[in-house]
Amino acid sequence: MTTRLQLTEWSTTPGVRLTPPQRDLLRTVFTATVQPSPGTNDLFDVTPGNIIGAGTVDGLAIVIRPKIPISRVLFLLGYATDPDHWRDGEAAIDDHVDVVDVVDAVATLYLRTIRRTIGRGLLAGYHEVRDTQPTVRGRIDLAEQLKRRPGLSAPLALEYCQHDHDIPENQLLLSAALLLARLPLRDTATRRELRRLTDSFPDVTPLQPHRSRIPSITWTRLNGYYRPAVELARLLLSGASPELGAGNASTDLLRIDLTVVFEDFIRAALREAAHLSPEEFPDGDHCAPLRLDVKGRVRLKPDLSWHHHGTWRFVGDVKYKRDTGPGANPDLYQLHAYATATGLDDAWLIYAFGPPEARTHQVIDEGPRLHVRHIDLAASPNDILTSMSLLAAELLPTDGASTLSA
Repeated sequence: MTTRLQLTEWSTTPGVRLTPPQRDLLRTVFTATVQPSPGTNDLFDVTPGNIIGAGTVDGLAIVIRPKIPISRVLFLLGYATDPDHWRDGEAAIDDHVDVVDVVDAVATLYLRTIRRTIGRGLLAGYHEVRDTQPTVRGRIDLAEQLKRRPGLSAPLALEYCQHDHDIPENQLLLSAALLLARLPLRDTATRRELRRLTDSFPDVTPLQPHRSRIPSITWTRLNGYYRPAVELARLLLSGASPELGAGNASTDLLRIDLTVVFEDFIRAALREAAHLSPEEFPDGDHCAPLRLDVKGRVRLKPDLSWHHHGTWRFVGDVKYKRDTGPGANPDLYQLHAYATATGLDDAWLIYAFGPPEARTHQVIDEGPRLHVRHIDLAASPNDILTSMSLLAAELLPTDGASTLSA
């Protein structure tokens, strides 16, 4: 029999009885703080961090909710993967969804996204197949043939291209649906719909849910309509892991890092407001080369950047945490490094939580201006998007200047 433990992001739940694999799941996968309860030998105080989701191990279904409304998490996820759909006003999520478990809520969002995608037809494409057959098709893999069947003429080791639905895009969509169906869902109708959805991919091979095996996709005009669903599937699968540490326990996981979700949303909203492409306004891993030191040994990867025709136009950083005031030195030091490396007079720091007042720090000796802003995630989705449009108008240059005015 499976019991259920429900936790909340950044809130401590005292006196929880846990087995070693359950503690390992909380510590290593969800990065929760697990400490012995005072005066006990077998109970623990558990404080999750900014990773939400669910997993079952040793008969315990562990569910971690966000501290913000679940509807806001779904909004951030949905907008970051498909801004056009949200801009058209078709994907509003009401606050009543907060009565639903976080796993059911994410499954509902995924079902909605994937139905809209495959409603246009299942994507087909060419992929390479390695197989053994009695007759020649494509070309013979001589190395494989000689290794496995030296001196034998049949069956033949072959390599050939095949055109069907068993392509990475569909494999990702199917794998995410299978993962969600195995999680501790409360709504039986959602579970049934996920299982029906998997029947839509009869000839597709699911992937193993391990981060290193999640394929990246090259987007073109032919498969572009798949992008929102596939990016959401990749996000869900990137948090899945079939093994827990060195033990024998295993589980299926929904693991969502709200730091990544918030950062993706801010970047997507600024892109949309400024009409910039992902190539023009990339994430840190794909930004233009940026070094802090003369010899180029210290690589910088700002969360937000715009490098246009060899000139830095904008740089910024995103923090999914509360701004505790003007003395948040490590965050400002990091922002100062970005401003120094890019040569910009202004750099911007966006927090998820904090006082409504905007702040600007003028660095001494005519250094750069470090601007601090906050996004109210308790506001409605429309209000959040309005605030992002106003923020983009303030942050991003609209003329040929390479810096912003104070």
